[in-house]
Amino acid sequence: LPTPQVEARTLAMLQGLLQQLHAACSHLAAGARAFPSSVQDTAGHVRHGVESVQAALGSASSLRGLSGPALARSRAAVTRAQLSLEGLLEHVGQHTPLPWLLGPFAPALVEYPEDAPVDMSKWEGCVTVG
Repeated sequence: LPTPQVEARTLAMLQGLLQQLHAACSHLAAGARAFPSSVQDTAGHVRHGVESVQAALGSASSLRGLSGPALARSRAAVTRAQLSLEGLLEHVGQHTPLPWLLGPFAPALVEYPEDAPVDMSKWEGCVTVG
């Protein structure tokens, strides 16, 4: 059995990780506003799943204070959130233009005729796609 100090540190670390995860999910949900409503809904489901885990585990004063059903609900919420995130990433990967994902700091994607010479020195350090 873990000592009370180890248990308290473990619980504090878990609660801190949940706070970070919630902040990331809130940021994701806010960023999803540019996507279709189904993607926005998925991002919201992920955030709510994390919130439910936070509610279940956040009020615990010790690991022993967590009931089996609360842990099972938390695990199910995390699994649903993970599946939702996988679906969200799949949607973004299939339906979002590459320049939009890379942002304004990515080098421009330019097509050249096959027989035109390309000065590769200006592309040094860039990652090629394809």
